Amino acid sequence: MATLMRAAVLARLREKVAVTRVFESAAEKGTVPFLTLREWSEIDWGTKDRAGRELRIGVAVRDAGESGARAVALAADAQAALLSLPGVLGWRVVTAVPLRNVLVSESAGRWSALVGAGRRAGADHGGGLRWRRKRAVRSC
Repeated sequence: MATLMRAAVLARLREKVAVTRVFESAAEKGTVPFLTLREWSEIDWGTKDRAGRELRIGVAVRDAGESGARAVALAADAQAALLSLPGVLGWRVVTAVPLRNVLVSESAGRWSALVGAGRRAGADHGGGLRWRRKRAVRSC
């Protein structure tokens, strides 16, 4: 799932966010504004009978200017792009939540906006995805 999802994330960011470039790893220099995929963590989120993954994605927006207003707007676009990603082949999105959105002044006229999103996906084995919580049954 990780390789397909990473490609989908990069493609979605390049399509939906109006920046000069989207870097896959840390970029020290680039023509502002640009995005960098900063964090990527994936953990097991399965159940007894179904595979599942939780993915956390972090993106940094780098910009320059008198105010961080453009960086904030681009960060909102980036977060919306992350939250609206469809599932990838064989996986269905169960939840997508914003995790962080913060603006940082790096120096005079240099801005970084950090955004993050979390996604939980379950393996889709054809007949649709049904997640059930087991409930205790009380007998009288």
